[in-house]
Amino acid sequence: MSEMEELRRRLEALEARVDEVMAEHTTTRNLAVGSDSDVAALQVQRRADMQVIRALRDTQLEHGKVLEAHTKTLEEHGKLLGALVSGQVAMMEHLGTLTSQVGAITDHLGVTPPEPPREQG
Repeated sequence: MSEMEELRRRLEALEARVDEVMAEHTTTRNLAVGSDSDVAALQVQRRADMQVIRALRDTQLEHGKVLEAHTKTLEEHGKLLGALVSGQVAMMEHLGTLTSQVGAITDHLGVTPPEPPREQG
């Protein structure tokens, strides 16, 4: 093989290698551009997600305040209901005492007590 043929063969091999490197470079550049746009899209999505998380936090804080107010109201109603039940019990005991006393009075006077009113319905 002559020196010229050897140079020609090496030049062709070098040109083929340069073509490969250029193709790899183009592919790498395209991937980099694609990655750039992917990162930008992810940043936009992350900002939107953070906005949603902040809104959820605000809503949770508002709901916590409402729940606290409802709890306080429920506790107050529980106390009132307890007082009403105690009052009802006291009234029933007093009514029992009065009924006994009326019965004793009517027995003493020899009077027949009136019949209790019938329920309508």
